[in-house]
Amino acid sequence: KRRVQLAMPAAALLVVATAAILPTGYFGPLSSRVRGLFLKHTRTGNPLVDSVAEHQPGSTMMYRQYLQNVYPLVPCGFALSLLRLTDANTFLLLYGAIAYFFASKMARL
Repeated sequence: KRRVQLAMPAAALLVVATAAILPTGYFGPLSSRVRGLFLKHTRTGNPLVDSVAEHQPGSTMMYRQYLQNVYPLVPCGFALSLLRLTDANTFLLLYGAIAYFFASKMARL
């Protein structure tokens, strides 16, 4: 409870400070590398950045191919981990969610 009482003013202070600094141009525009990660494809002239920008999101077919027989069991494991929230299960849930998020954003061609 004490942590929440301290975190809320700290978060509010951070938002106010960011709002005060943002108009000054301190943060600047996003670089071409960062834009290349979020836009469909941006030619930057840098071969490394361009090759990363050409990656495509993973498909459900890919997950079925790689996971094979385990693929249908994933929702069951997810549900069981939610029923008994321990540190290990929380780690597995977070790891799976983060891995799925990034795998759905980018995969090698």
